[in-house]
Amino acid sequence: MTAVASSIDGRADAASTSATSIARDADEPHLILVDGLSFVFRAYYGWNARGSGEGLTNAAGEDTSVLYSYAHTICSLLELKPTHLAVCMDAKGKTFRHEMFVEYKANRPPTPEPLLELIPKVEQLVRDMGVPLLRLSGVEADDIIGTVSRRASDAGFRVSICSPDKDFYQLLGPKTKMLKPSKSSKGDPFDPFTVDDFRAMHNNVIEPEQFIDFLALVGDSADNIPGVEGVGPKTALALLEQYGDIESALANAANVKGKRARESLLSEKGAASAALSRRLVEIRQNLTVPSLNEPLLPLDSLRVRPPADGGAAATRAFERYELDTAFERWRRLALS
Repeated sequence: MTAVASSIDGRADAASTSATSIARDADEPHLILVDGLSFVFRAYYGWNARGSGEGLTNAAGEDTSVLYSYAHTICSLLELKPTHLAVCMDAKGKTFRHEMFVEYKANRPPTPEPLLELIPKVEQLVRDMGVPLLRLSGVEADDIIGTVSRRASDAGFRVSICSPDKDFYQLLGPKTKMLKPSKSSKGDPFDPFTVDDFRAMHNNVIEPEQFIDFLALVGDSADNIPGVEGVGPKTALALLEQYGDIESALANAANVKGKRARESLLSEKGAASAALSRRLVEIRQNLTVPSLNEPLLPLDSLRVRPPADGGAAATRAFERYELDTAFERWRRLALS
């Protein structure tokens, strides 16, 4: 099957997905969970990078570039023929991580107003296309993905987490992989990233579950995670290879070779920063929020099926935004 206009970051490419290894096995349920906001940002900044006059607008003057890209992203995922699919979004406002650390993500610039205005339109289009959209107050999309993916894999599903975010490495497992946006402008729009890929990336030193401790040691500037001063990736890998986890590394800090890393790990400040950073970077896989407890959100509610209204809402949305190629592609995938 040929993807007519697979578009994640604003590009329109031909992409063959029929032969990909991601495609559904006949007897095994396959859940795809989308890190929804990451693709909104990716599309927005992808189009803006092209310069003025390069975006798409409808007859009413509405900017439809991001909607075009997002609709094609959903279609590209539908072409993988998952049995289950959901888009997970962050809730507005502070989360439990902000309560732990007031400076969490405080280094990020404000979201541009035009982008903020687009997000509700994207979310409504996703719903109109018949794809469940999950959001919980006070919780990040990462934790929804972590909880639902864990439940699904425990139930025998194959799980694909669609995101470019390295934070999800910690969730990789025998039945869970990532789908990263492809860096190539040709071919499949997503690149599978598996446990074996993770191991190779980290010199076969650590396993995915140790990536939590790795991030806690080195920090993460994208989320303003402090980490431990003086501990970089090379030192973190060496510590985890030798000691296995942060607790053991701290217990053996006096034996660490590098002076700066040793002093930081031996200090009260360093130990506290490591503990805090670990709590911040760990994706929750057991949320007790009522909306995520059975039977309020059975996995069957995420099953790919035609919209209950027969596609009427989606048809109106596609017509309003004049997304003709996306509409034809979606109709073929969702309604046939």
